[in-house]
Amino acid sequence: MAQLDPAQALLRYEAELAAAGSAAEAAFVAVNRLGAVLPFRLAVLLQPDPVRHARITAVSHLYEVDENAPFAQWLGRLVRSHGEAPQALLAAASVPPELAADWGEWLPAHAALMRLQTPAGVLVGWLLVALDDEADEGVQAVLQLAARQIALVLGSWQNRRWLTMARLRAAFTRKVQVGLGAAVLVLGLVPVRLAALGPAEVTPLQPASVTAPTEGVLAKFHVAPNTLVKAGDLIAAMDDTVLRNRHAVALKGLEIARADFARAGGKAFGDDQSRSELLTLKARVDEKAAEVAATEELLERIQLRAPVAGLVIYSSPDEWVGRNLVTGERIASVADPARAGLTLHLATEDLIDVAPGATVRFYQNIAPLSALDGQVVQVGYEAEQTVDAGLAFALRAEFAPGTAPPRLGLRGTARVYGGYVPLGYYLLRKPLGALRRMAGL
Repeated sequence: MAQLDPAQALLRYEAELAAAGSAAEAAFVAVNRLGAVLPFRLAVLLQPDPVRHARITAVSHLYEVDENAPFAQWLGRLVRSHGEAPQALLAAASVPPELAADWGEWLPAHAALMRLQTPAGVLVGWLLVALDDEADEGVQAVLQLAARQIALVLGSWQNRRWLTMARLRAAFTRKVQVGLGAAVLVLGLVPVRLAALGPAEVTPLQPASVTAPTEGVLAKFHVAPNTLVKAGDLIAAMDDTVLRNRHAVALKGLEIARADFARAGGKAFGDDQSRSELLTLKARVDEKAAEVAATEELLERIQLRAPVAGLVIYSSPDEWVGRNLVTGERIASVADPARAGLTLHLATEDLIDVAPGATVRFYQNIAPLSALDGQVVQVGYEAEQTVDAGLAFALRAEFAPGTAPPRLGLRGTARVYGGYVPLGYYLLRKPLGALRRMAGL
């Protein structure tokens, strides 16, 4: 195939630029098809950038360009230094020292920087062509013609984009704006059900507490946690050393009181003083007998037994054994596993108007795709500090009749439903609340 002369090559180059289907394709053609017009080492197309002044759009023989590469940053400084001239013939000796120091790393001996400007005076970019030899008048003329054509094509693509945006703005007439505003207003008034989410746990309903009958030390647990027991089964025992000693002392005191009473009774027939002491000694016997009965009852009660049949619930035995207990302190609970409910916590900023009877939907962590329905039976009146939800209100709920209750202790997320509110209020409730807190209102 015969080689084209420079005029034909330039005409074909202009035709390929004009036939580009996009601005990006035109930039690719501008730097990669220029080799058919004149020989060069490297061609780079840069476009204006509000931050970097000049941004690389296309580089010859490269498909992608890293805008943060050192070469791209160096070219940006070069264009900032010499980009105001319509045409600049550059070399290492003609650029500032900070640019000349790296010239040999990025460019050959000579380069030409062409300012791309439309006939209307709009700047669309710069064309940098790296050459092995200094550009003569013929090369400069070809570069000027190529730069003018590139500026025309890129300028037309910019005008087309601005025209498209103008048409879109024109199409967005006042009637359309009013129609969209009305639609948004109508949608904002659509009633939706207000809801809130919070962490939840399956807990027993009306559990029976196992408490310490007196002060002392817990000695041993006889059943493990989550064990089914019958009413009266032994659950734990407190240390009985002190009580056994008190019981022994009470028994001995009772023996002495009975002996004193019997001796006084034998003397009462002939001794008036012994007869007068009988009532006092009888009262002392009754007192010692009451002490013995009390210690016997305590010895029986420190054997902590299940008040009802059910599942024994308590934390690790290591946290309780050897611990000093106070009277009435709860050690464990016994609950019927078939009567399980739900305890959920709503953070103070998420609390909605909820009353007993409100619907609750529980999503278990082990089965997030299925939900269990229930109803609120109790709403806490005071916020308390929680681990999962921070400062939150506690709500208790029962599962719907006929629902198989999950295992006690399972955790998940519960959604509690309140009344109906406009959609606009539902969407803006939290943002408005956050704005109010930021403003200190």
